[in-house]
Amino acid sequence: VAIAGRTAIDVVMESAAEQVEEVVITALGISREKKAIGYAAQTFGGEEIAAAATSNPMTALQGRIAGVEITNPAGPGSTQNVIIRGASSFSSNQPLYIIDGVPITNSQNATTGINNTVDFGSGINALNPDDIESMTTLIGAAATALYGSRAANGVVMITTKKGKNTAGKIKVSYDGSITFSRVGRLPLEQDQFGQGWSGDRALDENGNWGARYDGKNRVWGNIIDGAQQVKPYKYLKNHLRDFYDTGINYKNALSLMGGNETTNYYVSMSQNSMDGVIPTDNDSYKRYTIATRGGHKGKYVQVSSSLNYSFEKTKAVAGGQGVSMFRSLREIANDISIVDLKDYKKNKFNTLDGYFTPYGINPWYFLNENGNYQKKNKFFGGAQVDITPIEHLKLSYRFGGDYESSRADIHRAIISFDPNGFNSSSSSTDPGYYQNIWRERAQVNHDIMANYDWAITDKLGLNALAGFNINDRQYSYLYGEINSVDVPNFYALSNSLTDPIAGQYKSQRRVMGLYANLDFNWDSYLFLTVTARNDWSSTLPQAHNSYFYPGATLSFLVTDFLDKQGISLGPIDFAKVRVAYGRTGNDAGVYYIYDTFVTSGANNPGYPSVDGLSFPLNSVNSYTVSKTKGNGDLKPELTDEFELGAELKFFDNKLGLDVSYYNKLTKGLISTIPLDPSSGYTSQIANLGDIRNKGIELTLSATPVRSNNFTWDISYNFSKNVNRVEKLDVAEVSLAGFGNAAIYAVEGKALGQFKTTKAATVELNGQTYTVVDGSGNPMATANEEFLNKDINNKFTMGLTNSFSLFGVNIGATLDFRYGGYMYSYTKDYMYWTGSGPESVYNDREPFVIPNSVVQDANGNYVENTTPVDPTALHTFYSNGGMQREDFNIINRSFLKLRNVSVSYNLPKSICERLRMEGITVSFNANNFLLWTPNENCYVDPEVTTWGSDVSAKFGEFGSNPTEHYYTFGLNLKF
Repeated sequence: VAIAGRTAIDVVMESAAEQVEEVVITALGISREKKAIGYAAQTFGGEEIAAAATSNPMTALQGRIAGVEITNPAGPGSTQNVIIRGASSFSSNQPLYIIDGVPITNSQNATTGINNTVDFGSGINALNPDDIESMTTLIGAAATALYGSRAANGVVMITTKKGKNTAGKIKVSYDGSITFSRVGRLPLEQDQFGQGWSGDRALDENGNWGARYDGKNRVWGNIIDGAQQVKPYKYLKNHLRDFYDTGINYKNALSLMGGNETTNYYVSMSQNSMDGVIPTDNDSYKRYTIATRGGHKGKYVQVSSSLNYSFEKTKAVAGGQGVSMFRSLREIANDISIVDLKDYKKNKFNTLDGYFTPYGINPWYFLNENGNYQKKNKFFGGAQVDITPIEHLKLSYRFGGDYESSRADIHRAIISFDPNGFNSSSSSTDPGYYQNIWRERAQVNHDIMANYDWAITDKLGLNALAGFNINDRQYSYLYGEINSVDVPNFYALSNSLTDPIAGQYKSQRRVMGLYANLDFNWDSYLFLTVTARNDWSSTLPQAHNSYFYPGATLSFLVTDFLDKQGISLGPIDFAKVRVAYGRTGNDAGVYYIYDTFVTSGANNPGYPSVDGLSFPLNSVNSYTVSKTKGNGDLKPELTDEFELGAELKFFDNKLGLDVSYYNKLTKGLISTIPLDPSSGYTSQIANLGDIRNKGIELTLSATPVRSNNFTWDISYNFSKNVNRVEKLDVAEVSLAGFGNAAIYAVEGKALGQFKTTKAATVELNGQTYTVVDGSGNPMATANEEFLNKDINNKFTMGLTNSFSLFGVNIGATLDFRYGGYMYSYTKDYMYWTGSGPESVYNDREPFVIPNSVVQDANGNYVENTTPVDPTALHTFYSNGGMQREDFNIINRSFLKLRNVSVSYNLPKSICERLRMEGITVSFNANNFLLWTPNENCYVDPEVTTWGSDVSAKFGEFGSNPTEHYYTFGLNLKF
């Protein structure tokens, strides 16, 4: 074909680069351009989350979000603690999780505290990370107000993958991986002294208070049948680490999706099998999920649905004191091989009777004979109908539900032994224990909404939303337990020497809310959003059960405005300032309003456990008013927050800055106050305080190199939150702790002040001296005192680097948290058993407490010259050494290498030959680097045995260690 007499022409194609605006899923599932929102929000794509190769989606975000603290759980299937912009409540600080517009239940199933602590995980574990399309954190009150009182602590918005228009073709994706794990931080031990007590090699002891190691072959343990074991008397460097195995995790996930212009569908199935580092499968987690999503769009009606099912099986090894593996492991002197004690059924030296010490139990017996097991079924999801009767108007009804049912079996084996060859008075018995717990949680959520989108003028646009919400939650549990087991190894409520004990609990609560949202858009550079919601809660008195919270945000795009005036800011590609105000509320717990009835009983004040009486008695039952008085004047907790921020991008979007300042005040915090017993009550739930959190958040992103074949991206975030109890109607509120150590809320101080006994001191001639007793040991203060130490980080930082080169992607995230303190029972117990590194102070030779005084017969303080008794160092250190209980409060700062990932996308040509769309192989390493200050050489600072809220920050009481993970993955797309 000839064109203008030419048979050949030269064509030059010019590329038209059009920037795609980033879209964020905000409250109620509303999609908005990120530039239009007037508050802080961070979004991560599903590919980023899946690339982290974690079983829990929140783990993938550790160290990557400014203002959001996400802890690393210890053990497969455990619960994560997520706190956004500091703790602002005594009761609940966890965010609300929304999946496809529907709130889900994320309550923890656990026993917490100091005895036999077990964590069976929480609701977010049920979600398969490979099903996630995106996750957005809504941080401030202005962003979350539309969700009502449940969103007072922030919202984690999760949007799952949906079907797409594939022209009728089915797209298949497979994700598989194998993960190996090894035990993480184990405590540093002293390596100079071995088994014994009071400085001597006492073969029946369970501590390291013996003689100095000499490396010679020596007998140890019991004499049984005329025989005794022999081994070198020397430190075994890895005796504790060798006890742990290599954990293994298999994951397989398969999804199918497709659709056309009107209909789409998505189906996925996944299997995740984790076996942790503790020997046997008693620390294991298995999860099976099925998810379906579909949608159909007609001319006026659109329907969509999201249904999810998960089945979880969790086995957990109890921590804490009592009959626990933790205490038993740390009662083995570090010259004894723990691995060699494994065969307790056939080896006569390792049986209950033949075990080397009468003061402890073989840890392998605990591990194999005791058990903590839970099965959980969870259904969640919803359906939505959208009707468009006229142009620009959409009417919607969204139904959502979440139902989970779990059953836990907890048993403790019979212990009965008479030590062979040692002091027979040390014989021990435990009649055994069994408990069966059934829990059921149900949640139903309804939303009716009307949305109108109106272009008022060429420059002014309005999007109006109004809606009505009903949320109903129910919880019930039923348990039975026996405190003695008749037939060994048979665990049933009928197998008991005493009558079983049973208990039951039910609760129901409802919140109804009306809400409205108005989005104004002026010429695409000025955006104003006004929100309002009013809730009515069934947990509050009728006089105070209605509470209103408004919000407003303003977003001004400076660069867009100046562009319209023909003004350029040079290297600044994008500049936005934003300001926001919002209020959220938090209602009370259930059944706080009225007096409640409880089963009656009567105790002998001197011997309550021996002479107490409880009903039913002789077939007669009785109830009495609870000692906790109801409060008809209870009001909701209300949080007002102001936020100011700016976003900047420079040099062709190669450098970006997002900074926020916030100031939020929570009024009317709900907690328990003591009452004079003469009133007939001992306590009452009341509004008794205010807490303020204010701080700054900064996110800096950069792309130093961007080319066709190589890209280098950097993301850095910094957060600083200052927490302060502004007002408190009582002297203090206890948040968590035990015995002489606890954390409190105190007016004028940051939340979580440590209070405990410490070494008594006295001021003499302007100098401070430690007061000791007649044995030269520090005396404790008469009462617990505040230590000027609290649980809060001074600041946190995160740094992520990612590189892309010829199909190879490499990434790494560092997470740094500075400041704050925690309690460590691990440290405490190590010093009782003599394995702690500080217990070799002065080579365990006599020493005098520096700068110490003692009272003489006349009550005057004189210089102390009495040294600490070297044969009683176990008493000295078990009482806290030179600091008393303050000795066990340690710095919780840390630096972690959260995730290192390497992936390779095979070239498209190879995939096409294999008739596949994509093949990716990957390797991930998680949490394998940990730095802590010198004073914490004992535990990972993130472990806890106090649940998953502000109480968790108190510390740990014999927690199991965390793990390092190494994952090899394969992704196939057809």
